[in-house]
Amino acid sequence: MVDMSTSLWRQPAGVYLVAAAEFWERFSYYGMVALLVLFLSTATADGGLGWSRDQALQTYGIFAGLAFCLPAAGGWIADRWLGERSGVLLGGLGILLGNLSLFLMTWGLQGALAGALLFAGLGLIVLGTGLLKPAISTLVGRVYDTRPELPRTAGYTIFLMCIWMGSVAGTLLAGALGELIGFRWGFLVSSLGMAAGLILYVVKAPTLLGDIGRRPAAAGKATGLEASRPPMAVPAILLLTAFTAIYATAFYQKAGVLTLMVKSDTDRMVGGVELPASVFLTISTIGFVILAPLFEVALARLAARAIHIDPYLKQIGALLALAVGYAFFLGAAAQSGQSATGLHSAWWIVAGYLCFSVGDVLIWPPQISTISRLSPPRLTGLLIGVWYVTVGVGNYLAGFLGIYAERIGLAPYFTIIQVGLVASAALLFIIRARSPSLRAVVDSSKGAE
Repeated sequence: MVDMSTSLWRQPAGVYLVAAAEFWERFSYYGMVALLVLFLSTATADGGLGWSRDQALQTYGIFAGLAFCLPAAGGWIADRWLGERSGVLLGGLGILLGNLSLFLMTWGLQGALAGALLFAGLGLIVLGTGLLKPAISTLVGRVYDTRPELPRTAGYTIFLMCIWMGSVAGTLLAGALGELIGFRWGFLVSSLGMAAGLILYVVKAPTLLGDIGRRPAAAGKATGLEASRPPMAVPAILLLTAFTAIYATAFYQKAGVLTLMVKSDTDRMVGGVELPASVFLTISTIGFVILAPLFEVALARLAARAIHIDPYLKQIGALLALAVGYAFFLGAAAQSGQSATGLHSAWWIVAGYLCFSVGDVLIWPPQISTISRLSPPRLTGLLIGVWYVTVGVGNYLAGFLGIYAERIGLAPYFTIIQVGLVASAALLFIIRARSPSLRAVVDSSKGAE
């Protein structure tokens, strides 16, 4: 077992390049997402499209769901024809053109042309994300396929940290800028972020990645890696991904219902200045960046004592962490109902989102690392893409179910989500305990991450 306390920041240079490119892609994506529901639902006189709240939430759900579902197809295309390197390049170009379309749409365009640019922009971002996400995630694993002595989860922790740092930066710069001085400028900043990532990737990949990811995996010769995967690897991966859809449904309420609650029901005044609602989206991401390396060091010290926490136990912990987070959101809803102003303290939101940080640390790096490690090499892109599909299903359900929050009330809505999270954690615990076929997979995680 490699000492994670000394190795976390001593990974191959190619890992840092891929992570940096993904930082800029997520900067672009989350900057745009932070604005999307607000832009669609803001009155036309204030620079938005003037859609209803339900229309905005449903559009977000469809967009985000597709953005996470198409990586299954994108991963398969990269495995069979493109290779990961080309998948990242073509996907990034699609995302860049999509954001530029949204930027152009905001310049006073009306009618069919504005609608065409809106849906063309969202469509290009969806297609680009579908190609880029599985390819760039698989590239990290390809580096470790050539260096199996190194701790794979350390590389994916760095990768995920850059994802969340990019999301924080994008939300603060593109999201807050768009909300404060004009939506068009937020979309422009998102475009510039994707352009920066593409330039960095094109210039540095030949040196830092060499031939890794140039050829599609299906075009290569079979290797010993195929036989090294434990029995039941693919079903075990699919079990993880199924429960990830439940986690994502609860987690991505923050982009819709929770953001709207922050905007309308939260006391956001700090030092006489009202914070933009989009700023609160950064709390869980900043928490992840702080907690992730500490968590990896703690796991390494536990492993040194022969104590291993397998991916299923981590997923159970993640589901329960979100359930605790929703207890704080219930507290916020209760205070709003009792307050003369109808507002609740922002500390309820801070506490709830910090619980989201704990859940993220427990679920995202371990899962993507496990899928990369267990997948047959010729199916890695596809299976990582399938994992993104379940995240996409959660995104879609977050938007689709969000329309019922106002109809039934926030407190009942949050309670239903909380009960679902606890029940899901209990079910996964039972499956893990009573399924002997998963034992080889659980055992294979010992010392291998």
